[in-house]
Amino acid sequence: MRQRHSTEKYNTLWESTIAAAGGLFYAIRKEKKIRQVFISLVIATTICMIADIGYFQILMVIFSWVISLICEILNTSLEKAMDYACGKEYHPLIRQGKDYAGACTFVALTFAVLLTSFVLWDRYFGDARLRAKTFQAVSSAQES
Repeated sequence: MRQRHSTEKYNTLWESTIAAAGGLFYAIRKEKKIRQVFISLVIATTICMIADIGYFQILMVIFSWVISLICEILNTSLEKAMDYACGKEYHPLIRQGKDYAGACTFVALTFAVLLTSFVLWDRYFGDARLRAKTFQAVSSAQES
């Protein structure tokens, strides 16, 4: 069995999977921003399920929030690695790297929020007649 904080390689896929899941749970528990994105993912999914939107839309909302969570985890890990590498000393290239990683997270979060908002907006305020006409146009085009 591999010792905690060891640098030796994992022997099996199972050990590697357990370590990765442990890393995810540790990141959610210890990092405030990662925890906020994870809670947002759960809330957005719950709201979409309560709103009774379609399975495909729920899947797209979950997918967008998971991408945001992945970006936030990568952003946090990159910032920690850069802080370690530079010894907390200011350097313009380190600052640029952190800004780029933050921009990646910003784009992913903006996409997730907008997608969730559009899906919910369409559910409650979308024009049902327009959807019916679009569906009729598509089905008549397929029949031809």
